[in-house]
Amino acid sequence: MLARSVLLVVLLLGGCGTAAAPAPAPVGEPLRVMTWNVLTSRSDPADWAPVIAAHRPDVVGLQEICAAEVTGLAALLRARGLAYTAVPGPVVPTPDEDAAPVNAALRRPCADRGDVTYGLGVLSRLPVAAASTTLFAPDRRDEQRGYQRVDLGGLVVVNAHLGLNGTAGPQLRALAGVAAGEPGPVVVLGDLNRADVGPLGALTSVGSFPTSGAGAIDHVLVRGLGVVSAAAPEVSVSDHRPLVAELRR
Repeated sequence: MLARSVLLVVLLLGGCGTAAAPAPAPVGEPLRVMTWNVLTSRSDPADWAPVIAAHRPDVVGLQEICAAEVTGLAALLRARGLAYTAVPGPVVPTPDEDAAPVNAALRRPCADRGDVTYGLGVLSRLPVAAASTTLFAPDRRDEQRGYQRVDLGGLVVVNAHLGLNGTAGPQLRALAGVAAGEPGPVVVLGDLNRADVGPLGALTSVGSFPTSGAGAIDHVLVRGLGVVSAAAPEVSVSDHRPLVAELRR
């Protein structure tokens, strides 16, 4: 069901080595997560940084963002005293898919001259042990989609942007399978392009919040963590609201 996995090197930006690496949160400690479709063509990292800094999440899952913007955003937040590690997750199609018009159009938001660098990104204040990006099976009804898996040492975060035109259903079931295969706590973040995600095994939603004109399509799903609260604050720098959730291990 899933296409090939591409292992990503976690990018540690200049200056981050001067800050002490944050320790994993102990059991029972709060964990704040955010998911946000930032719509790169409308705004840029300088617009998004104040929103993220205001909420100070431990982990942020970003969608519709360029790889360079993920690293640039982390640098802006470090300048504000928030030591984030940047994990870009470009959804890079196979050469055949890259030639398809729907994917070739993705070059423009990121001004790429080579491989598409548009897609996903994770920012983490927790130590990153490993990260990878996996592509869903190509489907000509929609642009290439995929998800990131980021191992934070005992906590796995999955950041996804699912498809349109009927493609989201199988992709959502694939995500549920990924979460089910993890031995420890899991947080699934993303623009899932569905208001009703339905039953997904042991995954629990933090709640349904209208995050865009399409409704409650951005989600935080958890397994092995308690949900304390959640909210979708209004913003003016994207067509989606961020969804912020307080969790407890």
